[in-house]
Amino acid sequence: NELVSDGQGGTEARFSCNVNIQTSQEAFNLIQDLASVMRCMPIWSAGSITISQDRPTDSSYLFSLANVTEEGFTYTGASLKQRHTVVNVSYFNMDTRQIDYEVVEDTVAQSKLGIVIKDVKAFACTSRGQAQRLGKAILFSEQQESEVVNFTTSIDAGAVVRPGAVITINDPVRGGERRSGRIASATTTQITLDSKESLDTFTGNNKRISIIMPNGTVETKSITGISGLVVTLASALSTTPNANSIWLLESDSLIGQTFRIVSVEEKDGINYDVSALTYVAGKYDNIEQGINLPALNVSVLNQLRNPPSNLQASEKIIVRNNRAMTKIILSWVSVTGVSQYQVQFR
Repeated sequence: NELVSDGQGGTEARFSCNVNIQTSQEAFNLIQDLASVMRCMPIWSAGSITISQDRPTDSSYLFSLANVTEEGFTYTGASLKQRHTVVNVSYFNMDTRQIDYEVVEDTVAQSKLGIVIKDVKAFACTSRGQAQRLGKAILFSEQQESEVVNFTTSIDAGAVVRPGAVITINDPVRGGERRSGRIASATTTQITLDSKESLDTFTGNNKRISIIMPNGTVETKSITGISGLVVTLASALSTTPNANSIWLLESDSLIGQTFRIVSVEEKDGINYDVSALTYVAGKYDNIEQGINLPALNVSVLNQLRNPPSNLQASEKIIVRNNRAMTKIILSWVSVTGVSQYQVQFR
């Protein structure tokens, strides 16, 4: 019931449910319709229904190659044919007492995909502003939150995470750097990591570490320094982390990817298959206030690298087909993370 702009200079509740139900329906279908008003997803599990809402949420679990199977993470994207650029949202207009339509367009997506129309019925909606926000949310999700990640994890994580929860993933295959692993030992102010891999390239401002605590929650603390494998925290944790718990390092130069879990399925007695959808934290600010999304550095693979140093050139005379020819031999100090170089000469 938080007040947001109604698009006409006033304010209104973010979600309102105004409906007169006069016919019998399947109970779960009706619950789904009611939950859709506030962008919720009902989940049937263990003989009861729980509700998961698409709302701003902090990450509640960490995943990396340290707590998934050897297959790692698999990513799939939505087909371009399934992405729409225009949404027609139908709602009940209280002034005219009839069904009206609110048209929402994504001009940026139209320049790439053309006009692709989707018709949506806003259940229990009598507000033009609420219908417009629904259309914007649909377009945002299809353009910004269309990637799905699948992975298999063990029972210690699979039994904890639930659909609707937000998770953070460090995938070195996509991110370009290893920024997560398991804790070797710890106190409340110092964390001993399991490996030095990629620690020498951990740069950037706002350095922080996230840790899964013994109660299953995630705590994040700023970092004052790293010496060898030991990470010193700016402030003490609420309790001492367990050995073999998951840690994740982040800075402004590289952060983890965030996803919202869609399904958790028991694969056998030990492992669980997890499927999650891209989660963007600034979604509501963008939809309701028009605030641009901040740039998120989830990979260093596309970042501009420093040029190689200590460039040296030597000239030699060689004989090829009984002719004297000039050969230039170039050498340089390679750059970490670079596999190819482009050489230009004049």
